[in-house]
Amino acid sequence: MRLTHRSLIQTFLGASFWGVSGTAAQALFQVYNFPVVSLVTIRMLLSAVALMIIIRPHLPSRPFLPMILLGIFGYAGSSLAYLEAIQYSNAATATLLQFLFLPMVAGYEALTGSLRWTRRWTLTLLLAIFGTLLLIVGTDFQILVTPVGLLFGLLAAVAGAYYNLGSRNYVRTYGPWWTTSWGFAIGGLVSLPFGLVSLRDYVLPSGIGGVSEVVFLVGFVTVFGTLLAFSLYISGLERLAATEVGIASSSEPILSAVASYIFLGLVLTFTQYLGGALIILAVILVATRNDQRSTRSDTGCLSA
Repeated sequence: MRLTHRSLIQTFLGASFWGVSGTAAQALFQVYNFPVVSLVTIRMLLSAVALMIIIRPHLPSRPFLPMILLGIFGYAGSSLAYLEAIQYSNAATATLLQFLFLPMVAGYEALTGSLRWTRRWTLTLLLAIFGTLLLIVGTDFQILVTPVGLLFGLLAAVAGAYYNLGSRNYVRTYGPWWTTSWGFAIGGLVSLPFGLVSLRDYVLPSGIGGVSEVVFLVGFVTVFGTLLAFSLYISGLERLAATEVGIASSSEPILSAVASYIFLGLVLTFTQYLGGALIILAVILVATRNDQRSTRSDTGCLSA
């Protein structure tokens, strides 16, 4: 197997693990009422500990404030907003709304002059807007997503855009593993007090079966949806172009929708699936941009 093909499979699997773990998180929230902040804390801190042992990244250099802000509002913020969007809507919708971060990044780059605006970006913006409208209100303009779910989904996209833009210099200078290790560590430590309070007030389901399922789902989100997903995704990025990364990343919302249907019986409307397809198309258009800045260092920042 060629190294490029192996990298593409690794990236695809990493994005797919994110999609499936979103369904596991939805089951935790909507079936077992597991606190969102506690899950954010557990997944980030356990992942940070594992990465610190394996990677052993050196301490961040001064100034510390940009890295601290990135850990709080980028890593923890995007994770919290995404999981809250799942709690108040569903995994498929939350994942699709979160994917709007790529068109947001392109829009920011165009406004700041780092990206030349073309007809391609006009088409991308229109696809993203129209796809979002179909996802939210359908063709008969009836609200299909709760206002709170929509708010957190859009916040996840904004936090994801900030997280991608804010990570670039660190990724280019120190590499993705260093950036991810400290992002998880800072975000997890900041959320720790809130996660402990929420976990203290949480009442486990009665019966060994219910407790076992909660432990399994938390472990799945942590191991498969965080550690393995990031490991596979980052490993795959080493030899992939932006086009391949964008295509592989599109597996995340697709697998999320499939897993939600299989395990939770969730069926979106036809217009919502159409809207999701348009958002994925907009993401691929962003990822396949033909300029010098569309490199692995730009696409090496992750979602979920």
